[in-house]
Amino acid sequence: LGLFPNRYSADLLPFVTKDVDAHSDLFQYPPPFGFAGFFETLRGLVRLLPEFDLPTELQSRRCKRCVVVGSSSVLRGLELGSTLNHFDIVIRLNDAPVQGYTNDVGNKTTIRMTYPEGAPLSPDEYFQNSLFVAVLFKTVDFAWLKAMVKNETLVSNYMKYFYYSRFPF
Repeated sequence: LGLFPNRYSADLLPFVTKDVDAHSDLFQYPPPFGFAGFFETLRGLVRLLPEFDLPTELQSRRCKRCVVVGSSSVLRGLELGSTLNHFDIVIRLNDAPVQGYTNDVGNKTTIRMTYPEGAPLSPDEYFQNSLFVAVLFKTVDFAWLKAMVKNETLVSNYMKYFYYSRFPF
């Protein structure tokens, strides 16, 4: 807060919630910077999702020590797992694996942030006490999220033309 006081708003919501009607600023820009043109789609999606609250460790406004773990093999063999586990918040991107690599990457996941084709295929990579954040940046990503939430299969043309990877369902 101290570095850029005029450019940072502590009241800005980092995630979309069920009251999308109250946040017109979400609809100023098209994906990936906003949801312009997707009001009804987004409203329908958030109605499918359960009510939630941020995990306790994310609710506090005090400074946190965070680490972002990507999905490359840069950490392999470095045995940094216990060091990474000591961070307050561990954000894992895309399909960054944990199972089988805990000695190198740790076993703590606060947030799993991914776009559809980068989502982990194994259900073992999704942890009950972590927050899953879907990053939607293409029109078809909304259909992916809806299919994932409703446990449905996407029409094969979606996958064929818009995604280069398999899906976790």
